[in-house]
Amino acid sequence: MRTSLSRPQTPGTTRLPRRTLLSLLPLGAAGLGLAACSGNPLQRVVKSTDDPADPAASPAVSAPPVPTPDASGAVALESALDGVAATFRVGPATVQDGYTLVRVEVSTDSDDELTISSVFGGSSHYTMRGMRLLSLRQSLVFPELGERSDGLFDTISRTSTVELFPVFEAVDDGVETVELFLPSVGVAVGVPVVSPDSAGFEAGELLSVAEIDREADPGPYQLSSLLVATDGSYDTDSDEDSTTVTVSGDVTFGSDSTELSAQADEVLAKVVEQLNRYPSGGELSVTGHTDDVDEEDYNQTLSEQRAQAVTDRLGELTDLSNWDTTVTGKGESDPRAEGTSDEARAANRRVEVVMTPKNPAEATALSAATPPPDQASTATSGQMPRSVGPVGTGADGVDVRINDQTVHLSMESVTRVGDYVTGALLLSAQEDVSITVSLFALPSELQILHWPASFTGVHNPTLLQGGTRYLAANYLDADGEYVPVTNRSVYTIVSGEATRLPVVWPYPGADTVTLDLPGKNLAARLTDIPVARA
Repeated sequence: MRTSLSRPQTPGTTRLPRRTLLSLLPLGAAGLGLAACSGNPLQRVVKSTDDPADPAASPAVSAPPVPTPDASGAVALESALDGVAATFRVGPATVQDGYTLVRVEVSTDSDDELTISSVFGGSSHYTMRGMRLLSLRQSLVFPELGERSDGLFDTISRTSTVELFPVFEAVDDGVETVELFLPSVGVAVGVPVVSPDSAGFEAGELLSVAEIDREADPGPYQLSSLLVATDGSYDTDSDEDSTTVTVSGDVTFGSDSTELSAQADEVLAKVVEQLNRYPSGGELSVTGHTDDVDEEDYNQTLSEQRAQAVTDRLGELTDLSNWDTTVTGKGESDPRAEGTSDEARAANRRVEVVMTPKNPAEATALSAATPPPDQASTATSGQMPRSVGPVGTGADGVDVRINDQTVHLSMESVTRVGDYVTGALLLSAQEDVSITVSLFALPSELQILHWPASFTGVHNPTLLQGGTRYLAANYLDADGEYVPVTNRSVYTIVSGEATRLPVVWPYPGADTVTLDLPGKNLAARLTDIPVARA
């Protein structure tokens, strides 16, 4: 029997909306995608043992070994295509003529015949543009640049394998390993970067026929970490250069008031934690914002006074002498969420505190010994919210209902690489289950903040640690869209081997994690998921 993945449920040409800084919370469902450049056969395979319904799965507190490169420099991922077990051998990577090429070999031990088709295309069908090269230790993302479909329609069987060569911008000199995000498959970690002479393939020859999209922005893009208080009081957006803490105006102030509330100090303590990570100081910007309910002049004054009140209190809570501080108000002129709904207006009533340190490495040195303050503190402080869906361990999984059909969700482990963890949500069923990307939308009060369209990707798998929710790591692409490192499209869940939805998250600073889908359309919680170190 010959099988191939059907056309994905994908956002197509819909674009992710621009995000202001950061603020999200719970979540709700999932998605998938793929891309190309050159192909031919070669490879072997091992059957996947990641059946989420298997009661003999690894204990929740014991992480399985992380795959390491074999003698050829390939890292093996056991996954599936269209419900059939398949092995993806990723690597090595090599740099030549300003580009990075990665070898991906796909094989199966099944009697079924498979094709990759559009799995790796994302919103660009029958390419490999859904793949992303990651340098997680540098917090960088590289988009795939090839436009060919070689290998995507070749037969994969017991006797024939497929070899793909996605193309990316060159990684920096000295980078020894990279990660490759393969939508619907997983994240290969620790892929070695070797010289062209040691790669085992002709990089120059492959580049000569690659049909690289010269007009596409090659990146790399800086990864950003999104953390949100589950009570909605604050959220944190941080990248290599700056950190933004957005505090809720409804929590820190009374209605139409410039007087700080009794709860304000608890929220501002999160800002102080971030400030104290950088003893050398830097630039500090405090900006007040309002909704559009009152007159424009009134809102402008209110925003300025609230920003000043926050700045004054921060100066009482910690030493700001090394910070060059700017205080401004923008009234209703810079909304975080469009519209006049209660949720949109609540999101727009806020004070944003942006820290750009002189020496960002100070925080890195601190985190080498301990988790970052806002991670370490939230591990023990803050109430974890009650789950709105079924709860089980990651190894045991839980059953949920989708389209009146039962789907089993599970996650065996996550793998830590630097300040991030990677993992894949497994979805399995006894019968085929049709799903769409909107299944994995955030609850509406959160979705409107950054991704108003619910069909632009898999947004809702989050990690939960105490009172803090960790959203998928994301990046700002060349079009000004914030893109999470998740699937952009999804396929039907086919009976057999589990469907996989890989995600990259900020590392919460603990030995186990909790996956939470607090969702609008899909809700579940998986606990005691062990963290393996790459």
